[in-house]
Amino acid sequence: MKTYAEAAQKLPIFGEYDVVVAGGGTAGMIAGIGAARTGARTLVVERLGSLGGQFTGFMNTSWTCSNQVTRCVGGIPYEYFKKIEEIGGVETPNYDKDAYILYDSERAKYIITKMYEEEKNLDALYLTMVTKAIMDGNKIKGIIIENKSGRQAVFAKQFIDCTGDADLLYYTGSHCDIMSKEAQHPASLLAKLANVDTERLIQYYNQHPELQKGERYLGGLPHAGFYGFRLHEELAEAVLEPEQEYLRDWFILFYTTPNPGEIILNMTGVTALDGTDASALTKGEDISRKRIFDVLPLFQKYVPGFEHAYLAATAPALGVRESRKVIGEVRLTADILMNATRFPDAVCSYQSPLGYHTPDGKNIEFRRMAPGTSYDIPLRCMVPLDIDGIIVAGRNISVDSDACGSTRSMTNCMTLGQCAGIAASYAASHDIEIRAIPNDVLRTIMKEQGIYFSD
Repeated sequence: MKTYAEAAQKLPIFGEYDVVVAGGGTAGMIAGIGAARTGARTLVVERLGSLGGQFTGFMNTSWTCSNQVTRCVGGIPYEYFKKIEEIGGVETPNYDKDAYILYDSERAKYIITKMYEEEKNLDALYLTMVTKAIMDGNKIKGIIIENKSGRQAVFAKQFIDCTGDADLLYYTGSHCDIMSKEAQHPASLLAKLANVDTERLIQYYNQHPELQKGERYLGGLPHAGFYGFRLHEELAEAVLEPEQEYLRDWFILFYTTPNPGEIILNMTGVTALDGTDASALTKGEDISRKRIFDVLPLFQKYVPGFEHAYLAATAPALGVRESRKVIGEVRLTADILMNATRFPDAVCSYQSPLGYHTPDGKNIEFRRMAPGTSYDIPLRCMVPLDIDGIIVAGRNISVDSDACGSTRSMTNCMTLGQCAGIAASYAASHDIEIRAIPNDVLRTIMKEQGIYFSD
C-alpha cells in the first residue's frame, strides 16, 4: 500500500473532560448519562446525526426486559423505556413477564434527546468521528476527532469505547479479539414497510398452523409479533428469477411496531462481512438494499396482508452483530451464561436467549436459560489487559461468538453503558484506574442507581 506522510500540525483543543464516550449508540447514549449523573463532566462523540444507534436510528422495534419471572432491567434503561411509554411509544408492556416488548424508534429518538437536554454535566457532539488515540505510554490521554469543523483534540481522565467495533481501543494499539469474518454472525439491514394489513396477516397464520413452526410466530400477543419468518412454504411452487433463488431458504425476520400497518423487515443475510473494513461495508450496503427489492414483491404476491404494502424507509447503515472485541481478564462463554455463573466483580445481571445467527445467514439457533435465572457480567470482561484509562461497553466486551448472541442485546448494551459510565466517573474523580475500583464500592453505586442484580 502506498503511503503519504502527513505534515505535523497544531490542533485546536475542543475541550477537556472527566469522561469522554466514543460512540453515542445504544450503549454510548446511556453511558453518557451514567457518567454525568455520577458527577463527571462528560462528552459523548457520535458519528451519526442523533443518539441511540440501533435502538433509535436503525429501526429496531423490539427489546427484552424480563427473564419471564421478573424484570431484569433497571436504572437508566428502564427510566428511558418508561418515558417512551408515557408518550405512547410502547405497546401494552408487561415488564415482568414479556420476553419481547415493542416500541416506536422515532419516539425513542425524541426521548433520549430530551433526556440529554435535561442532564447537567453532559455534552454531545454529532456527525463526528474519532480517528486517533493520544497516548502516554500505555494510558490513553486524549482523542483526535474530525467533523465539519476540521480536526480537533479532546482530552479526558477516562474514556469509554461504545463504538461497537472497539474502534477507539484499536486506535490505542490494544490487542483486540477478532475472529474470521467467515465465522461471525451475519449483518442485517432493516427496512420499514407501511400499509400492511396486520389483521389479515394474523388471520392467515391462525388459519395455517403448519406455518407456525418453532420460533416462526409468537402467537397470543396483541400484535402480529412475527419472528424468524421464512418463505419456504410460500415459495415452494413459485417461479423465481435465477438471482432470487437464494430467497427459498433465506432467513428473514419481520415484526410489527406500535404503529398501525407498520412492519419492520430484518434482512439477516450479509455474510462473511468484515465490519471494520469500509470497502466491505460499502458492498454489504449495496447488496442489502437490492435484496429488499427482491423480497418485497414476493411478500406482496405470496403473503396475505402485504398486497398493498410499500417500502417507507431503510436504516442508515447495516447493523453489524460482531467484529472486534476487547481482550479482558475474563471471557464470557455460552456455558458461563447458561450456568448462571456469579462473579465477585459483577456490574449487572441479565437474561436473554442466546441467539446464534449462523454464518451462512440462513438460520438462528437458540439456547434458552431457565425462566427466572440470569447471568452476571463482570467488570473484568469490559477492561482491556494492556491499556489504562479506558473501558468498553456494548457488543465489544470480552465474549465468545455464542455468548455474544445474548450479551449484544440492545437492553443489555444500555445497562453496560450505564455501568461503564459509573465506573469511568468514579475512576476519574478518585484518580485511579477502573480495574482498581473495589468490587463492593462499585456494586453499591450500581445498586443505588437501580441496576439489576440477581442477588
